[in-house]
Amino acid sequence: MSDNFTSHDEQSSAHPFAQQLTRHGVPQAMWPFLHGHGVGTLVEKLDIHFTEFGTDRVCATMPVAGNAQVVGILHGGASAALAETLGSMAAALHAQGKANPVGVDLNVTHHKAARQGLVSAVCTPLHLGRRITTHEIVITNEAGQRVATARITNMLLPIEG
Repeated sequence: MSDNFTSHDEQSSAHPFAQQLTRHGVPQAMWPFLHGHGVGTLVEKLDIHFTEFGTDRVCATMPVAGNAQVVGILHGGASAALAETLGSMAAALHAQGKANPVGVDLNVTHHKAARQGLVSAVCTPLHLGRRITTHEIVITNEAGQRVATARITNMLLPIEG
């Protein structure tokens, strides 16, 4: 799969989640892999927007507002969900439609509280195998300070059929 994505009007009109995928910045080249569920309801709830898609890097943003915990800082679970979303998308991109990624390990270290604005996440591969992928996700605040570091390992389950 290429790192360069182009628009296809035919594909967008036929895809059941075309509006959702467009709203969240998912390139149309990824749409066939998301035909059954789109980006999922959690991506909608957390308001995650993809800004870059490639085999060597997947990036997205997420607002702190609406994703804060009781004391008003970014919820650690929201950071974990952001990291898992990027890692799973990156693993799916690596699998090129031949396998479905299933998370088998996720760990997140929280370094600094995010209190407002957007956080940005950059996902890069650590290992891209036939059956297992591991990605690192770095989440930063608008000042470029590291908020969290995550690592996800996905098992690639072959698509039967």
